Amino acid sequence: MNQEARTTFSFNQKVRQCLCDVVYELFAFGLKVIFHLFFCVRIVGRENCPRRGGPLLVISNHVSEWDPPFLGTFLPWQVHWMAKVELFESLGGWANGFFRMLHCVPIDREKADLHAVKQTIRLLKGSRPVVVFAEGGIRTDKTSLLGASPGLKEGAAAMAILGDCPILPVLLNGTISAYRWQNWIFFRRRMLEIVIGPVFELKERDRTKATEQILKRLLELKPDLKQQGIC
Repeated sequence: MNQEARTTFSFNQKVRQCLCDVVYELFAFGLKVIFHLFFCVRIVGRENCPRRGGPLLVISNHVSEWDPPFLGTFLPWQVHWMAKVELFESLGGWANGFFRMLHCVPIDREKADLHAVKQTIRLLKGSRPVVVFAEGGIRTDKTSLLGASPGLKEGAAAMAILGDCPILPVLLNGTISAYRWQNWIFFRRRMLEIVIGPVFELKERDRTKATEQILKRLLELKPDLKQQGIC
């Protein structure tokens, strides 16, 4: 690739990135209006969010498909998302491109997705935080972080270790209520909650011990939830 071609390629990349950023902001603004209109939004610990964003790994629980749009709307910066590859495969077409414009990175949870891991490590060294749902999928049973026997997958700890970045712990609750159409029509204004903890660094390089440290930090946020059960 000659100099002229490299310059053109770089320019096109910047234009695409700018377009993605604009779409992300417009989408987030629209969702913020909608969530505030139909629900009671409660955010605790907003001051714990670093002003400059990344390098940062945001680790959260996952109780419904509404978690990504809800969390992304109320975080103070644009973020990258680790999204299940099934989302891209099932929708395809324009929807596939739309999710990529929202900075979603497909990851295969059924195998060691080395490509996704390398891409995540690269992103974790940038200025935009990366969000990962550390339970390995939606959890609403006792193994959920909001349940009686909480547990985490080791993938989030591995990302933080390989990316050598700080962690921002987050707990979500209430988004299950967004599944019920009645809550959107009759203005019941169910509560949606985000609790954000202080940023911390991993003390352990072993994935199992690091996962235990992350789990402990996340569970420390539970008392700040008004809704102690999974809502």
